[in-house]
Amino acid sequence: MTGIKFRIALICGRDLAAADKTGFSDPYGVIRVNEKKYTTQYIKQTLNPDWDFHFDISVSPSRAPKHIAVTLWDKDKFGRDFMGELMIPFRNVFDRNQGDSFGGLPMNYNDPANQPSWFSLNKRSEKDNVKGQVMMKFGFVEDVIRSPTEYARYWDEITR
Repeated sequence: MTGIKFRIALICGRDLAAADKTGFSDPYGVIRVNEKKYTTQYIKQTLNPDWDFHFDISVSPSRAPKHIAVTLWDKDKFGRDFMGELMIPFRNVFDRNQGDSFGGLPMNYNDPANQPSWFSLNKRSEKDNVKGQVMMKFGFVEDVIRSPTEYARYWDEITR
């Protein structure tokens, strides 16, 4: 396998902090991979947004990101409020895959065993009002589902 597409999905959030006086937020996510930025739509008046957002990147041994950075914001008429962040080392994106009986092996995005995982949001400073989690899913995007051994070998090559 040379270059291959890899999908990153920010599916939803739960139990997020209320950033507005209404007791809700208008949350959206910003995902940074290498020098690129991907932004979800904002969802009005909720603490449990469903973004169902995904994008594909091309990965190879010479073009693999070091990490995936996710930041949540509350959209306001004049600006935005910080709602939390997380940083996932690219090598570890499959570590929490609850559907993987092999213990975190890389998988095709559409493999039924490849299940999304919850990640807790972190503060930048003690004064930040941050709580909740986001659900994410990762995987290779191909027309075929390869064997776990093939994906593991390729994953090792691109994340060295």
